[in-house]
Amino acid sequence: MLSSGLPDRDGGAVALSTGGSSGHADASEPAGDAVVVPVEPPGLRGPALVVGCSDETREGFRDYVLWPRIAGCAGGFALPGVGAALKPACGLQAGDTSANPSGVGCSAADLCAAGWHVCRDGTDVAASSPTKGCEGCVPAGEPRFFLVASGASSMGVCTPDRSGTNDLHGCGGLGESESPDCAPLDRRMGFADCLATSTVWFCGVPSESLLETTVVTKSGPTMGGVLCCRDH
Repeated sequence: MLSSGLPDRDGGAVALSTGGSSGHADASEPAGDAVVVPVEPPGLRGPALVVGCSDETREGFRDYVLWPRIAGCAGGFALPGVGAALKPACGLQAGDTSANPSGVGCSAADLCAAGWHVCRDGTDVAASSPTKGCEGCVPAGEPRFFLVASGASSMGVCTPDRSGTNDLHGCGGLGESESPDCAPLDRRMGFADCLATSTVWFCGVPSESLLETTVVTKSGPTMGGVLCCRDH
């Protein structure tokens, strides 16, 4: 049985309704198809070039003094897919604290600030993180997932071919533990894991269950976003 990384209803969490426009937690009227997640702490605010996120708040690797070259940037993106050719599409007008938290008209790249890019793969993460990996991305148990641009896997097993399309790979506390072959990345999201978020993370229809990196979208500000690495 796959584990989504989401707690059950007895874990001190609140219900997140995915039917509204904001995507924020609503403890007063849980929806029938609600996803249950803990309240997510706010990101650390600062200048976009320093923080690395286009909305000037950083949610993963929060302390930009300790992690000056890598950031977890939360928010939605409506344009599908990640990969080597990923480019901004909405002028970097995205992010969980922006006026466009659902990322309408935006690609995943719009979550990163100018001078930063969606981290390409584990090698890019290792070169950008002083811990050489995901350590410190989020506190233990926080269900946020921050992806890298490359799929790098076939049938869920990482390979040297960075053009793989199966599963989303990255850092955080949401999804499944990553394959050792994907080190230093520590989390992955497959079709079933996306399904468990009730379309906050959307990885297509069942016939696309091996194509997550080409079809992925994210509908709201919760549960993470992308890993951004500084250009230089």
